[in-house]
Amino acid sequence: MGGVEDFAELHKGGFIANVAKGVKPLTRDGDYVEAYGEYYEKLIKRHLEGDANIGVYPLWQKNGVWMVNWGAVDLDEGDISDIHSNNLQKLLTKTGITSWKEPSRSKGFHVWVYLDAPMAASLVRRALIGACRIVDVPIREVYPKQVSLEKDAIGNCLRLPYPGERTPGKQEVEGYPTGAKFAKAALEARTPPGVLRRLLPLHAATEPKKLKYVDRGFRLDGDFLGLAKELWEGSQFEDRSKALFGFATSLIWQEFTVDATVDWVRRFDDRLEKFTGRPDRERQLRNLVERAAIAIGDKRA
Repeated sequence: MGGVEDFAELHKGGFIANVAKGVKPLTRDGDYVEAYGEYYEKLIKRHLEGDANIGVYPLWQKNGVWMVNWGAVDLDEGDISDIHSNNLQKLLTKTGITSWKEPSRSKGFHVWVYLDAPMAASLVRRALIGACRIVDVPIREVYPKQVSLEKDAIGNCLRLPYPGERTPGKQEVEGYPTGAKFAKAALEARTPPGVLRRLLPLHAATEPKKLKYVDRGFRLDGDFLGLAKELWEGSQFEDRSKALFGFATSLIWQEFTVDATVDWVRRFDDRLEKFTGRPDRERQLRNLVERAAIAIGDKRA
Protein backbone atom coordinates (compact mmCIF):
# COMPACT_ATOMS: atom_id res chain seq x y z
CA MET A 1 0.00 0.00 0.00
CA GLY A 2 0.97 3.63 -0.43
CA GLY A 3 0.58 6.45 2.08
CA VAL A 4 -2.97 7.33 1.03
CA GLU A 5 -4.12 3.70 1.00
CA ASP A 6 -2.51 3.00 4.38
CA PHE A 7 -4.10 6.08 5.94
CA ALA A 8 -7.49 5.20 4.47
CA GLU A 9 -7.24 1.61 5.72
CA LEU A 10 -6.55 2.79 9.27
CA HIS A 11 -9.54 5.11 9.49
CA LYS A 12 -12.29 3.17 7.76
CA GLY A 13 -15.67 3.54 9.41
CA GLY A 14 -19.31 4.32 8.77
CA PHE A 15 -19.53 7.72 7.09
CA ILE A 16 -17.45 10.81 6.42
CA ALA A 17 -17.85 14.23 8.01
CA ASN A 18 -16.93 17.55 6.46
CA VAL A 19 -15.12 19.41 9.27
CA ALA A 20 -13.76 22.33 7.26
CA LYS A 21 -16.35 24.68 8.78
CA GLY A 22 -18.16 23.12 11.70
CA VAL A 23 -19.04 19.43 11.60
CA LYS A 24 -21.61 17.92 9.28
CA PRO A 25 -22.03 14.67 7.36
CA LEU A 26 -20.62 14.76 3.85
CA THR A 27 -23.23 13.96 1.21
CA ARG A 28 -23.03 12.96 -2.44
CA ASP A 29 -26.12 12.82 -4.62
CA GLY A 30 -28.22 13.15 -1.48
CA ASP A 31 -26.63 10.21 0.37
CA TYR A 32 -24.08 10.12 3.16
CA VAL A 33 -20.59 9.30 1.89
CA GLU A 34 -19.31 6.01 3.28
CA ALA A 35 -15.89 5.85 4.91
CA TYR A 36 -14.52 3.10 2.70
CA GLY A 37 -14.08 2.42 -0.98
CA GLU A 38 -12.59 4.27 -3.92
CA TYR A 39 -14.28 7.64 -3.37
CA TYR A 40 -13.30 7.54 0.31
CA GLU A 41 -9.65 7.07 -0.70
CA LYS A 42 -9.90 10.07 -3.04
CA LEU A 43 -11.17 12.16 -0.13
CA ILE A 44 -8.34 10.92 2.08
CA LYS A 45 -5.86 12.04 -0.58
CA ARG A 46 -7.51 15.47 -0.71
CA HIS A 47 -7.48 15.64 3.10
CA LEU A 48 -3.75 14.93 3.29
CA GLU A 49 -3.02 17.42 0.52
CA GLY A 50 -5.09 20.21 2.07
CA ASP A 51 -7.97 20.25 -0.43
CA ALA A 52 -10.43 18.83 2.12
CA ASN A 53 -10.74 18.50 5.89
CA ILE A 54 -12.63 15.43 7.01
CA GLY A 55 -13.54 13.30 10.00
CA VAL A 56 -15.04 9.83 10.27
CA TYR A 57 -18.12 8.51 12.04
CA PRO A 58 -16.71 5.18 13.29
CA LEU A 59 -19.77 2.90 13.55
CA TRP A 60 -20.81 0.52 10.79
CA GLN A 61 -22.97 -2.58 10.89
CA LYS A 62 -22.19 -6.21 10.08
CA ASN A 63 -24.76 -8.98 10.53
CA GLY A 64 -26.72 -6.78 12.92
CA VAL A 65 -23.71 -5.94 15.09
CA TRP A 66 -22.29 -2.41 15.27
CA MET A 67 -18.55 -2.54 14.58
CA VAL A 68 -15.55 -0.21 14.54
CA ASN A 69 -12.01 -0.39 13.15
CA TRP A 70 -10.51 2.01 15.66
CA GLY A 71 -11.09 3.68 19.00
CA ALA A 72 -9.83 6.93 20.48
CA VAL A 73 -9.88 9.14 23.54
CA ASP A 74 -10.23 12.89 23.01
CA LEU A 75 -8.70 14.80 25.92
CA ASP A 76 -9.36 18.52 26.03
CA GLU A 77 -8.88 19.53 29.67
CA GLY A 78 -6.06 22.05 29.18
CA ASP A 79 -2.46 21.44 30.28
CA ILE A 80 -3.35 18.35 32.32
CA SER A 81 -4.41 16.60 29.10
CA ASP A 82 -0.75 15.97 28.32
CA ILE A 83 -0.37 14.11 31.62
CA HIS A 84 -3.63 12.23 31.08
CA SER A 85 -2.63 11.11 27.60
CA ASN A 86 0.81 9.97 28.78
CA ASN A 87 -0.67 7.97 31.65
CA LEU A 88 -3.21 6.35 29.36
CA GLN A 89 -0.53 5.42 26.84
CA LYS A 90 1.64 3.86 29.55
CA LEU A 91 -1.23 1.62 30.64
CA LEU A 92 -2.05 0.65 27.06
CA THR A 93 1.60 -0.18 26.36
CA LYS A 94 1.79 -2.41 29.44
CA THR A 95 -1.27 -4.24 28.14
CA GLY A 96 0.39 -4.85 24.76
CA ILE A 97 -1.60 -2.18 22.92
CA THR A 98 0.11 0.32 20.63
CA SER A 99 -1.45 3.78 20.78
CA TRP A 100 -0.71 7.03 19.01
CA LYS A 101 -0.78 10.49 20.57
CA GLU A 102 -1.91 13.41 18.42
CA PRO A 103 -1.95 17.01 19.67
CA SER A 104 -5.35 18.34 18.66
CA ARG A 105 -6.22 21.79 17.33
CA SER A 106 -6.62 23.17 20.86
CA LYS A 107 -4.56 22.38 23.97
CA GLY A 108 -5.73 18.79 24.03
CA PHE A 109 -4.70 15.42 22.62
CA HIS A 110 -6.21 12.47 20.81
CA VAL A 111 -5.01 8.99 21.77
CA TRP A 112 -5.75 6.58 18.91
CA VAL A 113 -5.89 2.77 18.93
CA TYR A 114 -6.17 0.96 15.59
CA LEU A 115 -7.44 -2.60 15.27
CA ASP A 116 -6.20 -5.25 12.84
CA ALA A 117 -9.74 -6.62 12.52
CA PRO A 118 -13.19 -5.11 13.16
CA MET A 119 -14.48 -5.33 16.73
CA ALA A 120 -17.88 -4.73 18.33
CA ALA A 121 -18.26 -1.04 19.19
CA SER A 122 -19.61 -1.90 22.64
CA LEU A 123 -16.46 -3.85 23.52
CA VAL A 124 -14.08 -1.18 22.22
CA ARG A 125 -15.85 1.53 24.19
CA ARG A 126 -15.93 -0.52 27.39
CA ALA A 127 -12.26 -1.45 27.01
CA LEU A 128 -11.11 2.15 26.59
CA ILE A 129 -13.35 3.44 29.37
CA GLY A 130 -11.93 0.79 31.70
CA ALA A 131 -8.38 1.85 30.85
CA CYS A 132 -9.22 5.52 31.39
CA ARG A 133 -10.82 4.91 34.77
CA ILE A 134 -7.80 3.00 36.08
CA VAL A 135 -5.50 5.98 35.47
CA ASP A 136 -8.09 8.69 36.31
CA VAL A 137 -8.44 9.93 32.74
CA PRO A 138 -11.72 11.69 31.84
CA ILE A 139 -14.12 9.50 29.84
CA ARG A 140 -16.34 12.25 28.43
CA GLU A 141 -14.90 11.83 24.91
CA VAL A 142 -14.24 8.13 24.40
CA TYR A 143 -14.78 6.94 20.83
CA PRO A 144 -16.88 5.31 19.72
CA LYS A 145 -19.26 7.52 21.69
CA GLN A 146 -22.18 5.28 20.73
CA VAL A 147 -22.39 1.49 20.68
CA SER A 148 -25.46 1.34 18.43
CA LEU A 149 -27.45 3.71 16.25
CA GLU A 150 -31.11 4.36 15.64
CA LYS A 151 -32.43 4.49 12.09
CA ASP A 152 -30.88 7.38 10.09
CA ALA A 153 -28.52 8.29 12.98
CA ILE A 154 -24.76 8.34 12.39
CA GLY A 155 -23.33 9.12 15.82
CA ASN A 156 -20.33 11.35 16.59
CA CYS A 157 -17.32 11.78 14.36
CA LEU A 158 -13.68 12.45 15.15
CA ARG A 159 -11.48 14.68 13.03
CA LEU A 160 -8.73 12.83 11.22
CA PRO A 161 -5.11 13.83 11.83
CA TYR A 162 -2.84 15.29 9.16
CA PRO A 163 -5.13 17.77 7.41
CA GLY A 164 -3.05 19.45 4.73
CA GLU A 165 -3.55 22.85 6.35
CA ARG A 166 -2.70 22.71 10.06
CA THR A 167 -0.73 24.54 12.72
CA PRO A 168 2.84 23.17 12.92
CA GLY A 169 3.01 20.51 15.60
CA LYS A 170 -0.76 20.15 15.80
CA GLN A 171 -3.00 17.42 14.35
CA GLU A 172 -0.06 15.13 13.64
CA VAL A 173 1.07 12.14 15.66
CA GLU A 174 4.09 12.82 17.82
CA GLY A 175 7.28 11.67 16.12
CA TYR A 176 5.66 11.41 12.68
CA PRO A 177 5.59 14.71 10.77
CA THR A 178 3.99 13.17 7.68
CA GLY A 179 0.80 11.18 7.34
CA ALA A 180 2.44 8.60 5.07
CA LYS A 181 5.16 7.61 7.56
CA PHE A 182 2.68 7.52 10.41
CA ALA A 183 0.17 5.40 8.50
CA LYS A 184 2.83 2.85 7.53
CA ALA A 185 3.99 2.51 11.15
CA ALA A 186 0.46 2.40 12.58
CA LEU A 187 -0.72 -0.15 10.04
CA GLU A 188 2.10 -2.49 11.02
CA ALA A 189 1.35 -2.09 14.74
CA ARG A 190 -2.41 -2.49 14.78
CA THR A 191 -3.91 -4.19 17.83
CA PRO A 192 -5.66 -7.56 17.57
CA PRO A 193 -9.17 -7.47 19.13
CA GLY A 194 -8.13 -10.27 21.48
CA VAL A 195 -5.45 -8.02 22.97
CA LEU A 196 -7.83 -5.09 23.43
CA ARG A 197 -10.17 -7.46 25.26
CA ARG A 198 -7.59 -7.59 28.06
CA LEU A 199 -8.92 -4.20 29.16
CA LEU A 200 -12.50 -5.39 29.65
CA PRO A 201 -11.99 -6.59 33.24
CA LEU A 202 -10.88 -3.05 34.09
CA HIS A 203 -14.29 -1.76 33.02
CA ALA A 204 -16.12 -4.20 35.27
CA ALA A 205 -13.75 -3.52 38.18
CA THR A 206 -14.23 0.24 37.96
CA GLU A 207 -17.98 0.32 37.28
CA PRO A 208 -19.55 2.80 39.77
CA LYS A 209 -21.43 0.98 42.50
CA LYS A 210 -25.16 1.61 42.77
CA LEU A 211 -26.02 3.19 46.11
CA LYS A 212 -28.77 1.66 48.21
CA TYR A 213 -31.26 4.15 49.59
CA VAL A 214 -33.56 4.20 52.56
CA ASP A 215 -37.04 5.52 51.85
CA ARG A 216 -37.53 8.42 54.25
CA GLY A 217 -41.12 8.89 53.29
CA PHE A 218 -40.38 10.88 50.17
CA ARG A 219 -40.75 9.84 46.55
CA LEU A 220 -38.17 7.45 45.13
CA ASP A 221 -39.72 6.69 41.74
CA GLY A 222 -38.75 8.22 38.40
CA ASP A 223 -42.14 9.75 37.65
CA PHE A 224 -40.87 13.31 37.63
CA LEU A 225 -42.62 16.32 36.15
CA GLY A 226 -42.01 19.92 35.17
CA LEU A 227 -38.47 21.11 34.53
CA ALA A 228 -36.97 17.72 35.45
CA LYS A 229 -39.12 15.99 32.85
CA GLU A 230 -38.29 18.66 30.24
CA LEU A 231 -34.56 18.35 30.86
CA TRP A 232 -34.64 14.54 31.00
CA GLU A 233 -36.34 14.38 27.63
CA GLY A 234 -34.06 17.01 26.08
CA SER A 235 -31.02 16.31 23.92
CA GLN A 236 -29.03 19.56 23.64
CA PHE A 237 -27.79 21.63 26.57
CA GLU A 238 -25.76 24.84 26.24
CA ASP A 239 -24.72 24.78 29.91
CA ARG A 240 -24.40 21.32 31.46
CA SER A 241 -23.87 22.67 34.99
CA LYS A 242 -27.10 24.68 34.86
CA ALA A 243 -28.96 21.71 33.38
CA LEU A 244 -27.82 19.40 36.20
CA PHE A 245 -28.62 22.00 38.89
CA GLY A 246 -32.04 22.73 37.41
CA PHE A 247 -32.78 19.01 37.19
CA ALA A 248 -31.77 18.48 40.84
CA THR A 249 -33.78 21.48 42.04
CA SER A 250 -36.88 20.27 40.24
CA LEU A 251 -36.62 16.78 41.78
CA ILE A 252 -36.14 18.15 45.30
CA TRP A 253 -39.16 20.41 44.78
CA GLN A 254 -41.16 17.32 43.80
CA GLU A 255 -40.15 15.73 47.15
CA PHE A 256 -37.62 13.23 45.92
CA THR A 257 -35.20 12.29 48.70
CA VAL A 258 -31.71 13.76 48.51
CA ASP A 259 -30.25 10.28 47.95
CA ALA A 260 -32.75 9.50 45.20
CA THR A 261 -32.03 12.87 43.60
CA VAL A 262 -28.30 12.11 43.62
CA ASP A 263 -29.05 8.82 41.88
CA TRP A 264 -31.14 10.47 39.16
CA VAL A 265 -28.64 13.32 38.72
CA ARG A 266 -25.92 10.69 38.25
CA ARG A 267 -27.97 9.06 35.50
CA PHE A 268 -28.54 12.45 33.89
CA ASP A 269 -24.81 13.18 34.13
CA ASP A 270 -24.11 9.87 32.36
CA ARG A 271 -25.69 11.53 29.34
CA LEU A 272 -24.33 15.06 29.81
CA GLU A 273 -20.85 13.82 30.81
CA LYS A 274 -20.11 16.82 32.98
CA PHE A 275 -18.53 14.86 35.83
CA THR A 276 -18.12 11.38 34.32
CA GLY A 277 -14.59 10.08 34.61
CA ARG A 278 -13.64 12.42 37.43
CA PRO A 279 -12.36 10.79 40.64
CA ASP A 280 -14.41 13.25 42.70
CA ARG A 281 -17.60 12.68 40.73
CA GLU A 282 -19.72 11.42 43.65
CA ARG A 283 -18.71 14.32 45.85
CA GLN A 284 -19.44 16.83 43.09
CA LEU A 285 -22.88 15.35 42.43
CA ARG A 286 -23.86 15.27 46.10
CA ASN A 287 -22.64 18.84 46.61
CA LEU A 288 -24.71 19.94 43.64
CA VAL A 289 -27.84 18.24 45.00
CA GLU A 290 -27.31 19.66 48.48
CA ARG A 291 -26.93 23.16 47.02
CA ALA A 292 -30.15 22.61 45.10
CA ALA A 293 -31.93 21.57 48.30
CA ILE A 294 -30.65 24.62 50.15
CA ALA A 295 -31.66 26.88 47.27
CA ILE A 296 -35.32 25.96 47.69
CA GLY A 297 -35.23 25.81 51.49
CA ASP A 298 -35.37 22.03 51.77
CA LYS A 299 -34.15 20.74 55.15
CA ARG A 300 -33.39 17.19 54.06
CA ALA A 301 -29.86 18.08 52.88
